[in-house]
Amino acid sequence: MSNIISYAKILLNLARSGWMLRGIPSCLAETVAEHSFLTAFTCIELGSRIKNVDVGKAVLYSLIHDIGEAFIGDIVKSFSTKIKDFKDVIEIDYVDKNIDSIFIKELYKNYFLQNEFEARLAKLCNIISTLLIGLEYKTLGYRVNDIIENTCKEIKETAKSLNVEDIVEKFLSDLLIAC
Repeated sequence: MSNIISYAKILLNLARSGWMLRGIPSCLAETVAEHSFLTAFTCIELGSRIKNVDVGKAVLYSLIHDIGEAFIGDIVKSFSTKIKDFKDVIEIDYVDKNIDSIFIKELYKNYFLQNEFEARLAKLCNIISTLLIGLEYKTLGYRVNDIIENTCKEIKETAKSLNVEDIVEKFLSDLLIAC
């Protein structure tokens, strides 16, 4: 079996720590694999509304964007910029040294470099998928307002940097979400 499959299987059971830090039990917390899956479908939906975008490539980025967490776990990045930077360096190093597939390694590095529109779109969809789950947890009574507020800000900033604000606003509106 390819080692990428083994690492992907780890993500099926790895709960996202940000949710658990807000009191969501691990049995209910979204896993990293669920997050990547929802991010991929968000890329399909949003990407299909944007001209001249390689939706398939954006989906590939979204599926592998958290594969590094199979090695070190899901460390909350919001504590400090230093922790986020350190986490990224460690994950990139682990992926480079432990993933067999050159294709996956390149996708992973390109996602972190954010040099391609599709990588930045996958990042935007990553943020949107976090918002979607946050809204679900809020309806269940969990205190996740900080995540919802932060993701809304990030969505607006990222959409503006990609020059797709109107498309994202309409997309969220279609989902009955106001940021």
